[in-house]
Amino acid sequence: MKTIENWFRATDGQTIFYHEFLPNKGEVKFVVQIAHGMAEHSERYSHFAEFLVKHGAAVYASDHRGHGRNVKNTDQYGVWPNKKTWCTIVDDIKILNDISAKNYPDIPIFILGHSMGSFLIRTFITTYSSGLKGAILTGTASNPTPILQVGYWIACLQCFFGGVSKKSKLLDKMSFGSFNKGYDTPFQWLSRDQKAVDNYIKDPLCGGVFSCSFYRSFFAGLININKIKFAKKINREMPMLFLSGSNDPVGDYGKGVLKAVEFYKSANIKNVEYKLYKDARHEIINETNKTEVYQDIIDWINKIISNG
Repeated sequence: MKTIENWFRATDGQTIFYHEFLPNKGEVKFVVQIAHGMAEHSERYSHFAEFLVKHGAAVYASDHRGHGRNVKNTDQYGVWPNKKTWCTIVDDIKILNDISAKNYPDIPIFILGHSMGSFLIRTFITTYSSGLKGAILTGTASNPTPILQVGYWIACLQCFFGGVSKKSKLLDKMSFGSFNKGYDTPFQWLSRDQKAVDNYIKDPLCGGVFSCSFYRSFFAGLININKIKFAKKINREMPMLFLSGSNDPVGDYGKGVLKAVEFYKSANIKNVEYKLYKDARHEIINETNKTEVYQDIIDWINKIISNG
């Protein structure tokens, strides 16, 4: 596999970092674009990308704003100073999508989003689903709008009184405080694979308490995801695949995932599938059963391609 590190210029003039994972030789049969989750970065998906590339893919994955290589100094980590950063990141995803389509014209493009990345993709497809062959959502959830609205207004108040860079320990506790309940050591909710958890903890570009400005834009994005009028803008013919662990607290141990599945079915999306992996936790790409997860993803992609 050949790995290329690159940058593109966004609509607001900022430069955004992305990875290209490409085959050394052989035909590219499909493209997969990956949107990573909160408090992580695109390089963490390199082993999954290698698997996809071996099966005929070209893989593109960018770092979101306030994450990864886009952070020029520590003060920028987890900060989204502009209220509309969520929508700007969706625009970033579109630019990378266009880059992959230009590099591989007439090749089917799939998009995969994990956790926060899944929410970004759920926003993205309300406008740009027509150019996609399918969307894969891992570690996603269904969040009640009233709770999101409370979080949004807390974030707005904290930004007003403390500034957009203020770390929000309150919202961090409200959002993630219970995820590790029942475990003796930090971040066990991510995976049963202790090595994967240790790598996350050791990674300076992972974890941490995010700013109130991040939560302000994040909650605004999630509130819009819950609006059926936006979901109905998605191309009804575009297949969607939801994959999560049954022991993932983000997806309310499967219940939130099933609510999301039913939501998109109610928006008249014709092909919505899901699978919950027994006892798996949040990062199914880094789980002890990741081989099964990888195979399920490639089998689904091949099925969609073969069905035309």
